[in-house]
Parts: sequence; structure tokens; C-alpha cells
Amino acid sequence: MAIVTNLDELMKEKGYTLVKLAEEVGISTVNLSNIKNGNISAIRFSTLDEICRILECGPGDILKYEELTKKKVIPLFLDYSGTTDLLLRGGAENVKKFFDSIIAMQVKSNCEVQITMITGSSFESAKSKYKLLYELAENYGLPSLFDMVVAEYCGFIIKKDKSSKLLTLDTRLLEKREEIEDIAKQYGGTISAEVTSLYNISCDDITRTNLAEMSERIEEAISCQDIETVTYYDSYGKECDIKPKKHSKSEAVFMIAKKLQEKYDIPFVIIGGDSQEEDLKMYTQNRKRMQELGLKTVFIAPSNIGKITNDEQDIIVSDWENSDGISQCIERLNTRMKVKKGGEIEL
Repeated sequence: MAIVTNLDELMKEKGYTLVKLAEEVGISTVNLSNIKNGNISAIRFSTLDEICRILECGPGDILKYEELTKKKVIPLFLDYSGTTDLLLRGGAENVKKFFDSIIAMQVKSNCEVQITMITGSSFESAKSKYKLLYELAENYGLPSLFDMVVAEYCGFIIKKDKSSKLLTLDTRLLEKREEIEDIAKQYGGTISAEVTSLYNISCDDITRTNLAEMSERIEEAISCQDIETVTYYDSYGKECDIKPKKHSKSEAVFMIAKKLQEKYDIPFVIIGGDSQEEDLKMYTQNRKRMQELGLKTVFIAPSNIGKITNDEQDIIVSDWENSDGISQCIERLNTRMKVKKGGEIEL
């Protein structure tokens, strides 16, 4: 539901340009442009009155109420470390099979599938891996498939063209900013200018031992039981993230699902992870909360997940060790999925 403006059509009908009408109303062209394009949350009665007087119309000719139809989207949350490796392990043919299974789901459900990767990696590492994934999908004709990656340790949502905050900055970290910077400088580290939600410190030249030492000193300086430092020393960089202990992959999944529900009509949510307990928690810790949001959930997993779960959970399994197991899970979900005449989806 929304209030939309019909001002553009009225101006053309009455022969008014943006500049001419703005001058007669007595407001800037920027403000009038925002009104015309609907980029406002409110409008002064005096301004509305002047526009109506000049264009010889009523408020109802300018402002209209429309019922908005939400786009139907199926969110697919995938753990990074396990599923990405499994997906790419089989090479181009395996990736093609996965994309084909996604396309089949989109056709059958008449919904767009959007994949969100959930990772504990640092900002730059997550950004590098995500670039590979969306480029693969884009080349296959699925430019919006890999919607985002959530690097929950550094509190950021990473998209193709921008990054945005997922977590707010803890005031205790703000108070320790100078002390954290001083310690980082002693090891040649710098706080990333792009990461402003929680601190990410990158080092161009540092040993693994010194990185661990820097991390320990920073953690002592912060001195908060619910905030910790996590280090990465790999091909993507030498980094130290400062993150809240309470935040997890499961929490990130729930936060993003709530955000997506505000924008889209979501028939169900798919969550996938390998046999690690942390990835299973993305599903188990969210099942009840998703139900409270009115969302159905399905967990796709490798067959050996059964060692740490039970038959009551809504889980579709396959042998992911064969690299095409993720595709097999999606194919089984497609077979099980039933679409009613009204578009409602049953699982």
C-alpha cells in the first residue's frame, strides 16, 4: 500500500515545466522534483494548496492511493565455507547443474530465488569470494541470483555495488577507538575506512604470531566479555575483526529474513549448510522465530547431517561430497513442491 503522486502527468497536461511550476509555487526545483518523483514522506498543506491553485486541480488529482503487490521471492541462505567449496569443487558442469536447478525452481514456483551467503569471514575476504559467485551467475544469465553476502563478524551486508551496515557500532568500541588504533599502528595495521560498523584491522606485512599478539592486546584493551577479536591469515589478507560474541550466522539469517519480508512476498525460506553444528543452528535456532514471522523453512543438507539431527525437522538431504549434492537437494525440493491454482506453495 502506498501514496503515489500524479504530478508529472498533470504538469504535462497543463503545460508546466518543473522550473516554471517551482517558481510560481515558491519552492526550489529540487523540492518540487522530490514531490513529483515521490521521494518525500510528507508535504506541507500550504505547498499542496499552491500546486492545486496553479494547476487548477484538487489534492486527489495529485495524490493517489495504490495497493502495491510485493514481488515473490524465495530466499536461499547458504553457509560460505562449506557450500561454496562444495559447489565449485565439481567445476563448470557442477555449477551449471546448480544454476539449472535454481532456474527450474523459479519456473515452477513463479518466484525469484535470491541467494544470501552467510560467512564469518572478514570484510575483504567475503567481498572477494562474493565477486566470484555473482560473476558466475551473471555469466549464466542470473544477474540477481547472488543477492548479497553477510559478513556477520564485521557487521556488513555486501552487495555488488555497495555495502551497508548490519550491526550498529558498540559505544564501548567508540570509546576505545584511539587505543585500538595505537595498538594496530605498532604492528603496521590500519582500520579499514570502509568498515565502520565493527572494526576490521588489516595488515600488509605481519607474521601469524604478531597478528595473534596484536589481536590479544586489542581484546585486552577492549576488556568486554561479550566482544572478541577474530584473526584471518590467508590468501585474502592478514586481518583482525572485532565482533560481538552473541552474533552468529543464525542471527544474521533471522535479521536478513526480517528485512526481506518487509520488501517481498516470501512463500518459504531455504537454509543450507554442511555437517557442522553451527550451520545446522542457522535452521534449528530460527525455525520457531521464522514461524512467528509466518515463514515456512526448509533445511537442505548433506546426508551425514543426520548424525546431529532427528527425523522431526524439515530437512532434505543428499551426498554433498559428490559436489553436485546441493543441486540434488534443490531438485528434490522442486519435486516435493506443489503450486496451487492461486499461486500458494505447499511443501
